[in-house]
Amino acid sequence: MKKYWLYQLSGWFGYSAVGITINLIGGGLLTPLLITHAVLVPSGIGMTHLLRREVHRRRSPSAPVSALWPLLTLGSLAISLVLAAIVIGLNQAMGNDKWDAVSMIALWWGMLLATGVWSVLYVRFSERRGQQEREDQLHLALREARLLALEAQINPHFLFNALNSIRALVVIDPAGAQDMLTRLANVLRNSLRRDDEHTVTLGSELQSVSDYLALETIRFADRLHSSVVTDDAAAKCQIPPMVLQTLVENAVKHGVGQAAGPADLLVRTSVAGRKLFVAVENTGKLLDSRREGVRLGLKNTRERLKLLYGDAASLRLEQSGDRVVATVAIPMAERR
Repeated sequence: MKKYWLYQLSGWFGYSAVGITINLIGGGLLTPLLITHAVLVPSGIGMTHLLRREVHRRRSPSAPVSALWPLLTLGSLAISLVLAAIVIGLNQAMGNDKWDAVSMIALWWGMLLATGVWSVLYVRFSERRGQQEREDQLHLALREARLLALEAQINPHFLFNALNSIRALVVIDPAGAQDMLTRLANVLRNSLRRDDEHTVTLGSELQSVSDYLALETIRFADRLHSSVVTDDAAAKCQIPPMVLQTLVENAVKHGVGQAAGPADLLVRTSVAGRKLFVAVENTGKLLDSRREGVRLGLKNTRERLKLLYGDAASLRLEQSGDRVVATVAIPMAERR
């Protein structure tokens, strides 16, 4: 913010200094020029600051920079007209009535050029800063999601149950035990990834979820019935990492894990229009899904969707009969 005001002051005072110098060379009087620019500078700063606030108010995080240009163009035209009127009005009030059409147009053109340059520079620098801020927020949100997943997966109960299940397979099904060990390693490795990619293919996320569900199916035995319904079109779509994993872990822990008898867990993915829909259904009640761990996971997921896609993406959690359904909708259009 300090840099913004520094640029505002230096830009408008610089413009004023150039204007005074040109007018003095052309035979203008110093006192009227100083009075005019003493009003012009704060007026220019105030009106461009109001334009900046309007840009912030109207802009959507998912909108491209090009969406700002109509507003900035109209704002620059309006500001230049008002500033030109201020200068002409002050000059006439001080007895300088030598304003013909050419002089007025030249003055307005100079004002328009100044506000136009301000608009271009503001968009350029603010977009760069805003993009960096969004990148930083995304990195933090992604690390938080991985930390939450890692805490769940390194939880002594999860590891004990997984290793105990694998131990039981060693004697009766050595090949199955080896497969489960590989799946456990894959699940942990997925949570420990250090890359900062903001999106990955849904197919890669489904593979990690498949490994996780295979481990939990051994643990719950006949109590957990899980299935995944998807197609090639959906598998190639991009999705933020750990989003699906978070929803599935919540469904297992707070849905299946709390069920008195057998429970179903279904992962459905589909493409409709220009959106990818990912739904995780589990037997249970929505009340059981309002615990602290679920709230943290869902809050993190919603924040990341907001940062990546603005209002174009959504996450809904609702009760449907005896099942809890979490649905994520993500635009397939290329993001900024």
